[in-house]
Amino acid sequence: MKIIEQFTEGKAGPGDLNDDFISVSDNFIAVIDGATSRAGHTLRGLPNGQFASRTIANTLSSLDKNISARDAVDKLSHILLSEAESAASAEKKVFREVWDFPAAALLVYSVARREIWRVADSSFVVDGRGHFTVFPQERTWCELRRAYLCAELARGKSESDLRDNDPTWELLTPLISECKVFANYEGPYGYGVINGTKVPDMHVEVYPAAHANEIIFASDGYPEVEPTLADTERYLNSILRDDPLMYRIHPQVKGVKKGHVSFDDRSYIRFRPN
Repeated sequence: MKIIEQFTEGKAGPGDLNDDFISVSDNFIAVIDGATSRAGHTLRGLPNGQFASRTIANTLSSLDKNISARDAVDKLSHILLSEAESAASAEKKVFREVWDFPAAALLVYSVARREIWRVADSSFVVDGRGHFTVFPQERTWCELRRAYLCAELARGKSESDLRDNDPTWELLTPLISECKVFANYEGPYGYGVINGTKVPDMHVEVYPAAHANEIIFASDGYPEVEPTLADTERYLNSILRDDPLMYRIHPQVKGVKKGHVSFDDRSYIRFRPN
């Protein structure tokens, strides 16, 4: 196995908090995208997303190299919930529902099984063929946010005004919070996530990669994944320059806050498995 290049950085820039985590060990390569707590919850001094990604990374590195995707997901989810409950109890914190607990998207390459495992919406590319996914409700949130921002612009506000005080944060937060009920749900709008609850089989994706020559993993902080890190960064920077509100070119649920370098934490790793 050869790591060609890798990079991860938080949305506020170098040295700041980053809910993403890249994990590389002898048996697994993973990009773990911790879910940002819009309510600002923390455990053990870490934002919930960072707590989730670090806990999952530590657990992943200790798993048996031959473990199946199904068993690995169950183990990671169980340990995350156990650690979150322990930390919350020690800090006398109470989360209203299990989906308020730390959660993360998971993307793993198993060296022994020569498989790629995905839970949630991170992206991967195998020998130039991309595998991307977006939750249906996220498309709706992005379009709602876009319409609301366009309405504010039509009323005479500037894009700079809206970056300084984005009104869609308060608009979307209650909707996103309510829709967390669909986490690990098997019906319409259901999606997979590592959050302590059972991830249904339909949300544990397994891709054979025995013949892969080159693989790229990326978190959703990259709207597009290019063949190299430099090209991927270049494309992202062009979007951030032309559309810092992130509502026109690649609509997102949030834009680039003033003083931040991007709209989301981002991670990229390119490697040869053989």
